[in-house]
Amino acid sequence: MPGSFDAAARVRCVAATLAVVSLVMVVTAGSAEAVPSVTFKCTPAPQNCSGWYRADVSIDWTVAPASSVVSGCTDDTYTRDTPGTNEVCIADDGEATVSIDVRIRVDKTAPVVTGGSPARGADVNGWYNHAVPITFTGSDQTSGIASCTSTTYGGPDSASASLGGTCRDHAGNESSQFPYGLRYDETAPLVTGANPERSPTATGWFNRPVRFDVAGVDATSGVADCPAVTYGGADSAAASFTGTCRDQAGNSASRTFGLKYDSTPPSIAGLQTTIGDRRVALKWTTTGGAETLEIARTPGAGGEHTSIVFRGSGDRFLDRKVRNGVRYVYELRVADAAGNGESRTVSAVPGYRLVSPAGGRVKRPPLLRWTPVRGARYYNVQLSRGRRKILSVWPSRARYQLKKRWTYGGEDRRLVPGKYRWRVWPGFGPRARGDYGKLIGPRTFTLVR
Repeated sequence: MPGSFDAAARVRCVAATLAVVSLVMVVTAGSAEAVPSVTFKCTPAPQNCSGWYRADVSIDWTVAPASSVVSGCTDDTYTRDTPGTNEVCIADDGEATVSIDVRIRVDKTAPVVTGGSPARGADVNGWYNHAVPITFTGSDQTSGIASCTSTTYGGPDSASASLGGTCRDHAGNESSQFPYGLRYDETAPLVTGANPERSPTATGWFNRPVRFDVAGVDATSGVADCPAVTYGGADSAAASFTGTCRDQAGNSASRTFGLKYDSTPPSIAGLQTTIGDRRVALKWTTTGGAETLEIARTPGAGGEHTSIVFRGSGDRFLDRKVRNGVRYVYELRVADAAGNGESRTVSAVPGYRLVSPAGGRVKRPPLLRWTPVRGARYYNVQLSRGRRKILSVWPSRARYQLKKRWTYGGEDRRLVPGKYRWRVWPGFGPRARGDYGKLIGPRTFTLVR
């Protein structure tokens, strides 16, 4: 037999190798018909024992002719994981030898997911505020990892959001889901209001800078801040400002609020007084939309220190409840709809006085005017130059127009350049009675060329 075996060794060996199942066949014979037959079958499929098995697998060998001498060729069952175990069957029929080598690979154990990795770190304060890709990784001790879940989380918002990932090994086993948790909020907060630090005026206006405390809500991550806003801008009945809130995830939202704002008070352009016998007349001009107006007088009425003597609208007021010779102080107060106020003060001493000319230089014969005296039926006007009286007339009204020429004391008089002094007495009753009141004046003027 050794000689036959050596002869058989000179026969070319045939070997076949598969990627997963390795077959090695050695043939010695004078012809192919003399080669013994060796076959095998794996259960379950695939019967050719290729690939990975995820369950117990049995291998059955068949050798023909039955009289062949065999080595190995043992039927066997694999119940444990193996990355690859070789099964060998060698058959010798006395003329030839056949050797078959089969590799059995079994992996019944699912892989393990070891974790998930986001494509980027959290956006703000540990929160994600827009979609984030998540890639899972795992391990497998036998066939190795073939693939793991790669997905993207983009909602819904949740402080405890979670998505599951799995891994699959080369044997086709799939792991159980692995939960990956994250905090996710892509929804902006809601700006709910803006509360002023103080109330507006009764008419709904703010008239000086005002701080508004902005408020908001956020259903998921919560509000981080809503900065206060101070408005002190342009005057307008339709003013506005913007309030903004930001949540813990970095989302922000804004809202516009309206208000009426006016910080500019009305102005008093002019305030003049005209005095007379137990009377003071006031006249004024206002700008800037004054809504209310009042006049306070000191001393007041009825023994009061100060009292309101006028309240209403208009541009003038005549105070008849005064005494001659007393100094009165008037304060004109105006306010607009927003409550902005302005005031101006003027004083006056009622009584008789010479009004014009107010003194100084004139170029033509002046009109002499004085305050009317109650009850006076006429007046005596006297004009002097130096110590010499050059005119005495009795007008019925509180005025007299000087002329360039006149006659007085039987002499012709002329108004020539120089300094003049004039005085007035009120007359009561018939002129023949000569009932005169107190002197009004004197006053001077200078006529120039």
